[in-house]
Amino acid sequence: MRILVITKALDRPEAHILVGLKNRGATVQVLLQEENAHTQILRDANIPVSRFPLSSRLDIKGMLALRRIVKSEQIDLVYALSNAALSCANFGLLGLDLSIVTYRGTVGHLSWFDPSSWLTFLNPRVRKILCVSKAVESYLQDLGVSQDKLVTVYKGHDVAWYTAAPTATRSELGVPTDAFVVGCTAVMRAVKGVDILIQACATLLTELPKLHLLLIGPVKDQQVEQLLESFPDKNRLSLTGFRSDATRLATLCDVVVMASKSREGFPKSVIEAMAQGVPAIVTAVGGMPELVDNGAAGLMVEPSNANELAAAIRYLANDSNELKRLGAAGRARIVEVFNIESTVSRMFEIFEELIQKNCSHTPLKSLVPHQ
Repeated sequence: MRILVITKALDRPEAHILVGLKNRGATVQVLLQEENAHTQILRDANIPVSRFPLSSRLDIKGMLALRRIVKSEQIDLVYALSNAALSCANFGLLGLDLSIVTYRGTVGHLSWFDPSSWLTFLNPRVRKILCVSKAVESYLQDLGVSQDKLVTVYKGHDVAWYTAAPTATRSELGVPTDAFVVGCTAVMRAVKGVDILIQACATLLTELPKLHLLLIGPVKDQQVEQLLESFPDKNRLSLTGFRSDATRLATLCDVVVMASKSREGFPKSVIEAMAQGVPAIVTAVGGMPELVDNGAAGLMVEPSNANELAAAIRYLANDSNELKRLGAAGRARIVEVFNIESTVSRMFEIFEELIQKNCSHTPLKSLVPHQ
């Protein structure tokens, strides 16, 4: 099994997945637009990594280079993890007998009337779409994508990744050590529902005198900016902006919240918090109900409902036993259901089946690049 991975950059689970595939006997080669801290995980496993910049989704030079690599390395399967990579693979590899696989991590933003969607996920050249959650799979099925192209593969984690000492303390962020900290890590766009979280916390300030709101990430929502400016007690509000150590900052929270209003796939920041034993409150949006198992491993509320969210925060702030139970249950759920070993096993099985079937689509001869 010879796999070529093309992407902009890899996150930690993706890097470990590729190492796991190699350990199971696959030959893995990676083409990256950008390197990051996780690239070293590949190099430590002796996985070849090359810089492969793509200027656009229709980078002709990139398509021809990709075609040469696929032919010279006798690649069996291309795993494309960015829009540019997927589009260039779909068109640059026309006429070659191999499978193209991709990964979909969000709900929405695709349409049969959108040419860019035809270049990527809705292109007939794509053999399989690995979906980050059942919600994403259902969205694509409702959109009209053939069911035989879709499969849910959770992006697994390993709780051992999060055992290092915290890189920050509450005092460094201006958070009282005895506070009940409600945290949220996100790029704060309107869809993330941070405005609802701010409103919920604002109503609880008098009732819960130790409540402190910690927001981690850049603010890209004007309504959130306005609510932060008018927050009733700014001494009980901390805003960090972008933090490279955001994963570890979750351990400074008593509870994390993801109040997304729509289009949420499977939020990494919530998984990372749960893996560290921090209980989560999420909205019933996208794949988040799958993550907390309808409340068994975290609390779930309806989206855009500040009163219901406030009630969930109040409940955990007033019940230390339930807070502890949900923290342990969330961590156990990552270990038992969303673990990296299960992800690697399932992906290897899918890739092996695709290669054995030797599936390919009839090439559009007029679009095959000159060799």
